[in-house]
Amino acid sequence: MEKKVTIHDIAREAGVSAATVSYIINNRTDKSISAETRQRVLHIINLYNYKPAAFAKNLRSTPDFKLIALLSGENDSALYGGEFEYFTKCLSDVFPADKYGIILCRPPYRRIEQADAIIAYNTNLTSFRAIAEANYVPLIAVDCIPNDTLFFQITTDYDKLRVSAEEQFGYDYTFISLSPSDESVKAQVKDAFPNGIFINTLAELRNMECSTNIVTTDKTVAEYFSGSRKHVFFDEKHAKNKCDCIFSCMERVLQRIPFDTHFYKI
Repeated sequence: MEKKVTIHDIAREAGVSAATVSYIINNRTDKSISAETRQRVLHIINLYNYKPAAFAKNLRSTPDFKLIALLSGENDSALYGGEFEYFTKCLSDVFPADKYGIILCRPPYRRIEQADAIIAYNTNLTSFRAIAEANYVPLIAVDCIPNDTLFFQITTDYDKLRVSAEEQFGYDYTFISLSPSDESVKAQVKDAFPNGIFINTLAELRNMECSTNIVTTDKTVAEYFSGSRKHVFFDEKHAKNKCDCIFSCMERVLQRIPFDTHFYKI
């Protein structure tokens, strides 16, 4: 497979910084760049057939428009892919399209030149730290627990979910979850649901033994058992509520609004 050309490749070939390439792509008139440098960079862009996203090209022509990078974890299973797609849709429904653009990024994690802020979804702590060290923009951890007030941290309130599950089924149920990437999140799940089951693949889901009553936070798991003889408790509002919290945090941090709380459980 042909290697995709990046802004860093263009910068290296032109002998300039990636920021300079970004300024030229976005036609920044507030930056002093010589005509010779501009011409050389544009020539190399043409030579390498480098085509940044159309909205990224025009980003700086609309100062109020913000570009958010959404970084997924490293799990490549079909179940995880489906869950990430569902989360992305919920996030897109919450973030106004006229104010925010969302780009999806997969590992390996690197500096994202165009992003005004980053949402790291279901990454492990090592990966989250790598993202934070490479990018100096607001960073929100979703389903990851860095325990650092430099970042917003948004996770599921598993104790609250347990109470709701017991109201629905008593104690006769099985909690099923896609295995979290972050060990701290996994520990919270185990504390709330000692007999819960973690899965990674569709084969594991097919072959597992569980109660007639099922509790889950994962859309993919809920849909798998849809139409079966199982009784499934899945809160359709959970992902939206989490995305509403992400949006609220994003609005505050980008507008530099003071805040006291960095950690949220939804």
